[in-house]
Amino acid sequence: MCYICNHYKKQHTTLMENKDSEKDRRPISSRNTSWANNAARLLQRKGATPNGISAASMAFAFLSGLSFFFAFRFFDFPVTSVFLFLGAVFIQCRLICNLLDGMVAVEGGMRTPTGAIFNDLPDRVSDSFILLGAGYSATLFPWAVELGWAAALLAALTAYIRILGGSCGLAQRFQGPMAKQHRMAILTASALIAAFLPVYWGQLLLTVALGIIALGSLITCFVRLCAVGKELNERG
Repeated sequence: MCYICNHYKKQHTTLMENKDSEKDRRPISSRNTSWANNAARLLQRKGATPNGISAASMAFAFLSGLSFFFAFRFFDFPVTSVFLFLGAVFIQCRLICNLLDGMVAVEGGMRTPTGAIFNDLPDRVSDSFILLGAGYSATLFPWAVELGWAAALLAALTAYIRILGGSCGLAQRFQGPMAKQHRMAILTASALIAAFLPVYWGQLLLTVALGIIALGSLITCFVRLCAVGKELNERG
C-alpha cells in the first residue's frame, strides 16, 4: 500500500515539476519541428548531456565573438567577409544549442540538479562574447566599443528582470521587443549584409545594429519591469 502511495506521489511530483518547467520555458516554435526532435534524440543516443550542450553554446558564442573581433583587423576582402560569415554561422550554432539543451533535458528526461544554472548562466556569457566581439570589431568607430558594452549589460539586465519576476512567484516573461532571439537575429542579418559591403559601411552597419540592440534591450527592460510590477500589484 505504501509502495502504491509513494508511486503516485512520485508521479504527482514529476507532473508538477514538468508544469513548472514549462511555465518558465522560453516559447520556441522550432521545438515542435521534426529536425529538432530528431537532433535531440540523436544527441541523447550519443550520450550528450543538457549541461554539455549548454557549455557548447558558450564555445560557439566565443568563436562568434572572436570571428567578429578579427573580421576587420589586418584582413581585406574576401577574408573579412569570411570572418563575418563565420560570426553569423556561430551565432546560429549557439541558438541551436540553446534549443537542444532544453529538449534533451525536458523531453529526454535528463534534467539535473544543476540544470537551472546551465540553462541561464551560459546565455549571459554567450551574449557578452558575441556583442562585445561585434563592438570591438568596428575599429573605425571607437564608440562602437561602448555600444557593445551597453548592449551586453542591457541584455543581461533583461534576463535579470525576467528571473526577478520568477523569484517573486510569477511566470517568467520572455517578451521583447529585444529578447535574445531578436538580438541574435539583428546581429546575424547585419553580419551577413556587412560581408558584402565595403569596410566602412560594413563597420557602420554593425555599429548601428549594436545601437538598435542596446536601445531595444533598454525598452525591453522597461516593458518587463512594468509587467512584473503590474502583476504583483494585482496580486495585492
